[in-house]
Amino acid sequence: MAPDRPVDIAVIGAGNRSSTIYQGLFQSLRPWVNVVAVCDPIKEHADRYADAVDAHAFYALDELIGADLVEAALVVAPIDVHHAISVTLSRAGVHHLVETSMASTLWQARNMVQEADEHGVKFRVGENFIRFHFDRIAKAIDQTGFIGPVGRILCLHDHPGYHNNSRWLAFYGAHPETAQAVSHRMPVQPHWEAPHRYHEDEGFRCHFFRFPGNRLVTDLAGNIKGMLGRYPRPGYTELAGARGAIVRAATEHWHGAGEVRWCSDDALRNGARHDHVFPIEHVVEDDQWICDRVELPGGLVEFRNPNLLAVSHPRAYYLSSVASHVTDFANEVRGSDHCEFTPADAVMSMEMEVGCRESMLRNGEELPLPLADLDIEAERRVRDELQAKHGVDPHDAEAMMGIMVARP
Repeated sequence: MAPDRPVDIAVIGAGNRSSTIYQGLFQSLRPWVNVVAVCDPIKEHADRYADAVDAHAFYALDELIGADLVEAALVVAPIDVHHAISVTLSRAGVHHLVETSMASTLWQARNMVQEADEHGVKFRVGENFIRFHFDRIAKAIDQTGFIGPVGRILCLHDHPGYHNNSRWLAFYGAHPETAQAVSHRMPVQPHWEAPHRYHEDEGFRCHFFRFPGNRLVTDLAGNIKGMLGRYPRPGYTELAGARGAIVRAATEHWHGAGEVRWCSDDALRNGARHDHVFPIEHVVEDDQWICDRVELPGGLVEFRNPNLLAVSHPRAYYLSSVASHVTDFANEVRGSDHCEFTPADAVMSMEMEVGCRESMLRNGEELPLPLADLDIEAERRVRDELQAKHGVDPHDAEAMMGIMVARP
């Protein structure tokens, strides 16, 4: 449900993702957000975007803040500057939604939440993978108890890292207790992924997360682009329950088919091979994701898309999933107490990622979460790389804002 009046927002960042994903959504999101300003240090980008959405163009964040036009901001800028922008907005009292990944370091992620709390600002991270259609219907099926408690999740060749971390938090409704990871790299035949992406080797990583209640996630992937004959995204996902499983397997790149596999009492007495399969139907009409549903013996289980849009996308569910975190954020700014992906969840997704990076550096050591000590090699490496890249300490928000200078 839309708020009583839309939230006046600024879009910070007018690059590729902002233009190809968000720009086309705003007409459908008018009951929730009203774009009144666009800010980008590249003048041409800001002017073009502002003309497209009928908003004011700004080329520096301090000028945008000084104009006092907006209640909130949508940050679709490079990850390197997420922390600096977030801290600047919090100190100015501007509510904001930051695109994923949340930040470059765990220290930055924690500091973003701290600054928002200290200044009474609504701060959220726009994680849309938890809103994808398979995750929605899988959660709904799990809540019926039909396959029994899900004690283990196996995910192959999807998207290990911040996005998938968030998915496991959302499915289990809990934070993990430990993180562990191993990695591998091997030479391959030289090849081009894109005109600007040339590869001579291929990495692989396997993440393990232990959740309360003896629940385990194993999340592994190497070449998720499906090059060199590798399994295409969305890969293979298996949610293992006590008497069955919820499964999705890729059918083609970016598309998969799901089903529920179940063992009857007779099957459990005779080999425990599943003897019932219930296909999950993904319903798309006129390039709109309508719903996902599955007919189980106990009745229809369905998740209906609450964000039907006036734009289309090759993956019909994708734009609706992005729209969902924008509408949730707008409702929260207007006083809703509902928060599907909390700042604590957003930080934990970073904890999981950094914990896995550090575990790899420690030859697969299992590390407790949340991490008690941030003076670790994984954090130092990223911080040093960013300092070398930008010439300033990436944890210094004011210094990082200085690299965002207006350009013609």
